[in-house]
Amino acid sequence: MSVSAFNQSVAPSTDNAPLAEAKPNTERSGTSSSAQITVGVSFTSQSSQSGPVFGGPPPRPVPDGVRPNPGPPPRPDPTLPDPYYSKQSNEQLAQGLLDNYGAFKGRWPSRSVTPQSVQKMANRPLTGNPSLDPNIRLAKELLRRPGLMQALDRNGSTGALDGRLSKDDISSVVRSDNPLKLNNDKQLVREMLTHFNSLKGGYFSSTIKLRELSARASQALTGNPFSDHLTQLSREVMARSDLRSMMDNVDSWRRDGQISQRELYQLLR
Repeated sequence: MSVSAFNQSVAPSTDNAPLAEAKPNTERSGTSSSAQITVGVSFTSQSSQSGPVFGGPPPRPVPDGVRPNPGPPPRPDPTLPDPYYSKQSNEQLAQGLLDNYGAFKGRWPSRSVTPQSVQKMANRPLTGNPSLDPNIRLAKELLRRPGLMQALDRNGSTGALDGRLSKDDISSVVRSDNPLKLNNDKQLVREMLTHFNSLKGGYFSSTIKLRELSARASQALTGNPFSDHLTQLSREVMARSDLRSMMDNVDSWRRDGQISQRELYQLLR
C-alpha cells in the first residue's frame, strides 16, 4: 500500500541548518544591542575608538515662555586691545586719566599719579564693578602706548622725565596740537639732523642758531606742510629746555647758542 505524501515525515534539510542557528543569534544580537543603547554604554569595538562609549542624556527642553540663561557677559580679553579704549585718541585717553586722577594716585603721601601707580591699576583683575573696571581698562591701554606715557611723564617746563604725571603735565598733552609731542628726545634729534640744512639758515652757515630756532617756533602755521613741520619741530625743541641745553653744550662746558651736526650725532650715541 502506498503511503500518502502527507503522512511522510520530512527530515530537516541540512542546508537550512545554518540559517536556523543564525536566526536566534541574530535576534539575541539585536536584543543585546537594543539593551546597550538603552543603558547608554556600548562595549562593541569601533574603528575610531576603543573601550566603552558613554552617551550623555538628551538635553532637556526649555519650558515655554522661559528664556535660556545666557551666562555672565563676556569680559575683554586682557591680551587683546580693548574694544573701547583702543579706539580713543591719545588726547581722549589723557583726558580720561585727568578726569579720574584721584583713582590713579599712588599711596599717601604721594599726591601725583606715577608710572608705577598706573601699572598697579593695570595689574588689577576685572571685577565687574562698573566704577572700577573702566579705570583698569584705561590703565591697560595707556601702557600699550609708551610714547603717550612718556609725554604724560614729561615735565612741562624742562621736558625731562621726572616720574610724576601731574595734572599740569596731562593738561599740557591734552591741549597741545603738536604732532611731535609724543616723540622722545632722540627722535627729535634725528628730526633735527634730517632737516639740518633747512634749519641752519644761510648757505655759508654750518650751525643752527638757537635764536633763529626760537624765532621760527614763534611763527604762525601757514598751511604749507614742510614749513609747518619745521615750525612744529622748533616749538617742541624749544619747549624742552633740558634737551635744548644738551644740544648747545656737548662739545664743551661753554654754551655758544649754536647747534652743530657733530653735537647732534653725539646725542644719539
